[in-house]
Amino acid sequence: MNNIKIAILGLNQGYKLAVDAEAMPDVDLIAVAGMDELSVQRAKAMNKPLYTDYRELIDKVPLDCVCIALPNRLHREAAEYCARRGLHLLCEKPIADNVTDAQAIIDVCKTNKVRLLVGHHRRSSSKIRKIRDIIASGKIGELISVHFMWVLAKDHPYFGVPWRTAPGGGPLLINSIHDIDDLRFTTGMKIDKVYAAARNNIRRNKVEDSIAIVMESEDGPTATYCVSDGIPSPWSYELTAKENPNFSFVDQQDCYFFMGTKGSIAFPSMTFYSYEQEHYGWYNPLKIEKLEVTDNDPMQAELLHFIDVVRGEAEPICTGEDALASLKVVMAIKESAETGNPVFVG
Repeated sequence: MNNIKIAILGLNQGYKLAVDAEAMPDVDLIAVAGMDELSVQRAKAMNKPLYTDYRELIDKVPLDCVCIALPNRLHREAAEYCARRGLHLLCEKPIADNVTDAQAIIDVCKTNKVRLLVGHHRRSSSKIRKIRDIIASGKIGELISVHFMWVLAKDHPYFGVPWRTAPGGGPLLINSIHDIDDLRFTTGMKIDKVYAAARNNIRRNKVEDSIAIVMESEDGPTATYCVSDGIPSPWSYELTAKENPNFSFVDQQDCYFFMGTKGSIAFPSMTFYSYEQEHYGWYNPLKIEKLEVTDNDPMQAELLHFIDVVRGEAEPICTGEDALASLKVVMAIKESAETGNPVFVG
């Protein structure tokens, strides 16, 4: 079986993909694209050709597939350029920064018979897949409600970049897409209505630094979601899941809570709370069970999955339609935060 020939467009977000691709025996990392000095350094360290114009790379280099890890606003342009040349795509999340561009990416891939995987890499996390299986098994009973938290403090230099203190640069569009996709993937909820209240009380910039969100689903369960990038706290996926070594982890803390008629489970500790049937109710001690899960590297697992998708041996774990559905929820939250009104998800 021939090795899969791959290129990575963008060596900031895409650097780990490049490193993982280089280490895979049945994958040939042919070239990379990037424009800044860091990209130059990384390409040189990997001894890979660097193209400052990804279009030149696509035109000159024989490839089977491409990973698009460019800024969100460039996803559509790059996806269309690659798809029209028959290259299968791993497009980093979010699929695009607006619904129109996301749909255009889906359409161009279908028209050109290109396989598209969107890089919501947490869907490849053993922890996320474990919690999804637990909920699907009925262990917690009928799902009634979910509470998510993404509350942490970004470092002060982060906000020295002007666009991060302007509308569109806050945690809603940059960070919440990950948790929203986790919510949809783990529970299967079809979110159809949202209400959001946003504030900028921490830094007083013209962009939200905290949001409280309520989500309703057409199939019954409700969800609440608290978001802030300016509060010292351990309650976020990054600081609890222990999947990205760039963050300082906090042990024995959780950020997602799933509540059902038979019990509740906290993530990522996988702590399950329930009652013995003969001793049910608040006067009795809760039964506490720790469910085991083997850790993995979700981004590496995602890339391995992508290679299987390219070979036609697997269906994408996150299709363009999946990614678009998560994006629509985030855009509805944004509209609700701006208008102060409940918004139905389109």
